[in-house]
Amino acid sequence: SYLVCQEGELSSYREIRLEEFKGYSEIKGKIAFMQGDACNLLEIFKDYDLVFAGNLLSRLYDPAKFLELIKNRIRPKGLLVLASSYTWQENYTPRDKWLGGFKGTTGENVTSLAGITQVLSPQFTLINEPKDIPFVIRETARKFQYGVSELTVWEKCSE
Repeated sequence: SYLVCQEGELSSYREIRLEEFKGYSEIKGKIAFMQGDACNLLEIFKDYDLVFAGNLLSRLYDPAKFLELIKNRIRPKGLLVLASSYTWQENYTPRDKWLGGFKGTTGENVTSLAGITQVLSPQFTLINEPKDIPFVIRETARKFQYGVSELTVWEKCSE
């Protein structure tokens, strides 16, 4: 169940059921949806073959902490898929926690991809060229936001 803004203070309640999607009824026992703090993951969240973090990094209060935590939750040869528009804003992430999008101490540009690489190395290797993925966010019934995320896929090295 979720809430969709229509206009101003008016919203509609919506619900999606797994049974509505072909092929998922057979594996519904293997699917779980949970809500939590990505920078404070419980120990039970571990041993993953794949973790997808979509448009998450630039909305965390400590994105490097998340990356450090998730590194140890993925099995060797497992994948970490990141998608981000890198829209760093201080109302979400303190400036000193940004992974990129700023000038370094010597005046050079520090990109978010470079910052992510620094945090994930040497345990993870970028296995493809980054790809731009467009997306649309519905704000209200009549207003939508268009954006582009950079998609990267990282493989955890064998231990």
